[in-house]
Amino acid sequence: MDNQSPKLSLKDTVYQQLIELICQGKLLPDTLFTENHMISYFGVSKSPVREALIQLCHENVLKSIPRCGYQVTAISSKNVRDVTELRLYLELSSLPKVMENITTADIEELKRQNQVRLVNPEKKDLWIAWRNNYQFHMTVVRLAGNEQVNNAMEQAMTTYRRAYAQLYTLKKDVIAANKASYHDFFVSSLERHDVFSAHEYLKKDILFMEDELLGTGITT
Repeated sequence: MDNQSPKLSLKDTVYQQLIELICQGKLLPDTLFTENHMISYFGVSKSPVREALIQLCHENVLKSIPRCGYQVTAISSKNVRDVTELRLYLELSSLPKVMENITTADIEELKRQNQVRLVNPEKKDLWIAWRNNYQFHMTVVRLAGNEQVNNAMEQAMTTYRRAYAQLYTLKKDVIAANKASYHDFFVSSLERHDVFSAHEYLKKDILFMEDELLGTGITT
């Protein structure tokens, strides 16, 4: 049986690459660019670029400015709060199923991921810290075994990543330098099958991420 992922359409490929440009801070909020600019950049025809740009406008990632082009929509404090609320719902409501499904091997994997975060934290930049945190939270959510929740969580984390990219232009080391985390306490709670403590530590960790963003430059 062929287990390979289905091949992305050209529009979807352009869409994902545009998201990457935004998340990497290569397309900054309020910077104007045109459809022709992106056609030239990606080396593809007009149709997939236009379709990708339209989809991103519908998702409020971009805004179209008549006769000028497109701009990346800045992440606001309300965006961060709204996505945090969504994450709280997705992650906390998944916990009972996570607790039901989790194995000793899963616990060891979460411990390994947490240990990576703790090794030489002073040498890590924002994006290494982000990748480690992203992987940890997605690993936990996937243990619930709900693809719809996984997809919603991916979208929520993409918004967070855009917020991190916006923050990166303001203060590059602020998140990486802060060593506070509830991951180790959370994993210990999972290992004990203590759903109440796991719920509390996960909630604190999600809200801590919100505080980092809202306290360091995401204010509009």
